[in-house]
Amino acid sequence: MLSNRFARVRDEFVIIDSQFPQKSPMAFRNTEINEYLRRIRNSRSYTMYRMQPGEGAWFTHGYGMDALEFEENKDGYLKHYPQNKDRLRYLRPDKKYEFKLAYSFFLAETYVLLPFYERHHIPFIFVLYPGGSFGLNNSASDEMLGRIFQSEYFREVIVTQELTKRYLIDKSLCDEKKITYIYGGFVQFRRNNIRMKKIYKKDKGTFDICFVAAKYSEKGLDKGYDIFIETAKRLSRTADDIIFHVIGGFDEHEIDVTDIKSRIKFYGYRSPDFLKDFYSKMDIFLGPGRPFELYEGNFDGFPLGIDASYCGVALFVADELKMNRFYRDDKDIVIVPLDPEKIADKILYYYRNLDKLYALSEAGERTTRRLFDIDRQINERIKVFSKYVDLELVK
Repeated sequence: MLSNRFARVRDEFVIIDSQFPQKSPMAFRNTEINEYLRRIRNSRSYTMYRMQPGEGAWFTHGYGMDALEFEENKDGYLKHYPQNKDRLRYLRPDKKYEFKLAYSFFLAETYVLLPFYERHHIPFIFVLYPGGSFGLNNSASDEMLGRIFQSEYFREVIVTQELTKRYLIDKSLCDEKKITYIYGGFVQFRRNNIRMKKIYKKDKGTFDICFVAAKYSEKGLDKGYDIFIETAKRLSRTADDIIFHVIGGFDEHEIDVTDIKSRIKFYGYRSPDFLKDFYSKMDIFLGPGRPFELYEGNFDGFPLGIDASYCGVALFVADELKMNRFYRDDKDIVIVPLDPEKIADKILYYYRNLDKLYALSEAGERTTRRLFDIDRQINERIKVFSKYVDLELVK
């Protein structure tokens, strides 16, 4: 008989992640994993112990958390989702695992997990979201992908952008039969908990423009934070009732905002409950993101700001890689160049034509809710998982 140290752990379907659960739950990954736990009875989440990248990785940082951090995060998480108390597990390097199917996120995390998958003979699927060390025409990224796709335990990859699918096929990195394209990702809200939108000049006296992004680079060049600030400075010289709002990893020290100090507010990272109220007061989400800034071939999914659009905020976003397939420019979204002067001109046009702005934001809200509906996103993924494991679904 095996000792307790080497006892086998058996599960049907598991999600393995480096960040979940969070002490203060937020963002798309929290939503996605919670939905699997809600919809699939025989699912569990497992948190990675600290794992380091092996040979072939072009990055050096590891993924996962130690057991103490996991327990602290779990305690905070369960204050929000007590129903999942028995669904959260922590991977341990001294145990044997038998999982029918595992699911993980991003290239880097899946690559770091690959030795674990192979050591325990675990079939796996992963979602290749933009970011996470995946880069276009990045030879190191290609090598990591190739190593994953060649594993005997790899079953399928889910891609969320047409650009990603075409890249994998055109570069002969993965058999097309093992690629499933499911456009989009996960918003943090459902329709029944969205706040009523506040209208400029009717419900509030300010015109409000927001920038919402995590900080990954100095001055936020990848997300276009510098362009946002320069645009704000130009707009502030034209209209005195436009206010600018920044949520995420930026503050007044990142870029000099002395000229607009009284017109800009910084909030740091905020919870979904805060964002629901926040977005109800916003008129425009500005996301002038740049590709290829963080590392060779890096890019964001399109569009940025889906949470904002889901809540009825007009999206003014860049699309330098021509990824847009579903939104109509100047009908339900505004595609902006990476030019503060031209962006300011576009915003001023809608600032002076509010009927057109709110018609656009309402059309964008309908498109975003159709494309990014949580149930639609989950159901498409469940179809993929069900090809490889028997899932006990909640109807």
